[in-house]
Amino acid sequence: MADQKDNKDIKDSPGPIPEGWVLHTKFKNGIEIKTYLCPVTEQEFYTYEDLMRYVRYAKAAKLSIYTPEYVENMKKEGQS
Repeated sequence: MADQKDNKDIKDSPGPIPEGWVLHTKFKNGIEIKTYLCPVTEQEFYTYEDLMRYVRYAKAAKLSIYTPEYVENMKKEGQS
């Protein structure tokens, strides 16, 4: 029962999880917490609505993993 209450925001995603994001489970003080995580940037959201709000914004502004140069920039930074 406690798990259901703690994860009330994430039961089943209301829609598909965008490419580049995963449903991540972590434990804090013995409580299971499910979040939406971008493994590349380590950005994390606790609700699907927050995730989608950010994804829409980032795509429109061409930020983060949604900029065409992102992979190229990461390679350059790693070589420096």
